[in-house]
Amino acid sequence: MNERAKRKQRQMLRRKAYFMLLLLLGLMGLGGHSLAHVSGRAEYVAAAGQQSLYRLDVAKSRGTIYDCRLRPLTGGKTRWTAAVAPTIEAVGAVETATGGQYRDRLALALEDGKPLSLEVDRPVEHPCVDMFRVASRYDEQQLAPHVVGYLDSQGAGAAGIELAMNDALDSHSGEITVYYQVDALGRAIAGASRRVVDTMEETGGGVAVTLDKDLQRLAENASAKLGKGAVVVTEVPDCQVRALVSLPDFEPNRIGQAAGSQEAPLVNRAFSAYAPGSVFKLVTAAVELESGHALDSFDCAGALNAGGLLFNCYDGKPHGEVDLRGAIEKSCNCYFISAARSLGGLPVLSMAYNLGLGARQEFGRGLYTDPGTLPEGDSLANPRALANFSFGQGDVTVTPLQMCGLMNAIASDGVYSSPKLIEGLVSADGQLTPQKPVTDVTLQAISGKTAGLLREYLAGAAKNGTGAAGAPQGVPCGIKTGTAQTGVYENGQELSHFWYCGFVCDETGPRYCITVLKESALDSQGVAEAFREIAAGCVKK
Repeated sequence: MNERAKRKQRQMLRRKAYFMLLLLLGLMGLGGHSLAHVSGRAEYVAAAGQQSLYRLDVAKSRGTIYDCRLRPLTGGKTRWTAAVAPTIEAVGAVETATGGQYRDRLALALEDGKPLSLEVDRPVEHPCVDMFRVASRYDEQQLAPHVVGYLDSQGAGAAGIELAMNDALDSHSGEITVYYQVDALGRAIAGASRRVVDTMEETGGGVAVTLDKDLQRLAENASAKLGKGAVVVTEVPDCQVRALVSLPDFEPNRIGQAAGSQEAPLVNRAFSAYAPGSVFKLVTAAVELESGHALDSFDCAGALNAGGLLFNCYDGKPHGEVDLRGAIEKSCNCYFISAARSLGGLPVLSMAYNLGLGARQEFGRGLYTDPGTLPEGDSLANPRALANFSFGQGDVTVTPLQMCGLMNAIASDGVYSSPKLIEGLVSADGQLTPQKPVTDVTLQAISGKTAGLLREYLAGAAKNGTGAAGAPQGVPCGIKTGTAQTGVYENGQELSHFWYCGFVCDETGPRYCITVLKESALDSQGVAEAFREIAAGCVKK
């Protein structure tokens, strides 16, 4: 081979070597870039690792709402829940136990291999089925739904204590979760171990309200025939709400149905304001006694002219000679119109405010009462307005809860205490920490002497007067009744609000105050019966 040929051969070898080197360097660079790109995506790595586990949320809940004795008002009823790894054998066992109730869901789970949870009536025994006893948030016959409230679609409080104490209840959340090993297609691996995380014990903490479960059930049963209305029971002397009923009620698990009802069951009628009628006469009577100028005698002719308008007593019947005791027993409108003329409107208005009327009661976020209405002082210069005001008509409205507060002051030697609904916070180990009320008012609204006389007169009304039909046999009590016109007519007859408001005594004296309201009705049927049954049950508890 000549020199020229050798030189050409050497050049070809060098070019080939250069090409191979460049190719190798290129491949190394590409490999390094890909490695850096993949290793830099930490989220991809984490996601890849998670693909070997499947999370099944079996149950979630939050803190419990308790009564004043720390008995649960929520979560009291439990159900069986099965967490199923869908093997043929496990699905067959569940199918048999449920009688085909979940056939379609089980077939789909078996097809895609993903675990599922189901409510069942009894435990299912199979190695691939985990059984849990899970508490339902609400019962079908939930006690005190207007106090307890309900949750929204996200599980947060939407009304009642659920809303007012949402943060406290959420702080005691718990859940049951099962983690399954799955294959590359996300199917549960039969026979593989699984991990259960159960923190439901945390839901033992929560909130205690002042309701007494026994009295709440008593009040609900006794008032079931009222139709529309409310019942409130408070305990003397601090005015803790021991029972609160609003009718019609609702099921917290069926809020959509309740929201669409024309009967407005979601409205808390115990917190809503109505014309009080004759139960308001206690305010006028308190001013009379405090002033020392109660009418010794008044001749009731059954009707009285005020500002050119004729005001009648109930049924237009004359009561004859009555004093304050007789006027309360017989609920004489004419007597109280005359008393208000003598006293003037402003002292009666001031007394109404002192006894808690015209003021909103607040218990927490979203949980408060209607303040009710009281007339402007200037308007009471009008004789007609003053006459209406003296016996609870015209521009005055009150809530059933406010009337219990007023009666509680009479039963407590004249000391007004704002109603209380929240007892305090409950820790996970069951320890109660009392909570100061949002609305916290205590004042000497009337003298002890005045309160004592009013109790005496109310006891007379329960024994011999308009409240006799609602007085429980052998139980000391005091009652004031009321019938308030609404101006609304049905088939030519005016609807009225019917009231029973009073106190019941045990061996120590006045123990509970009770208000019963039947809303917008043609007759008072059921009101006296409800009061009598509740009053008797309170002292026998």
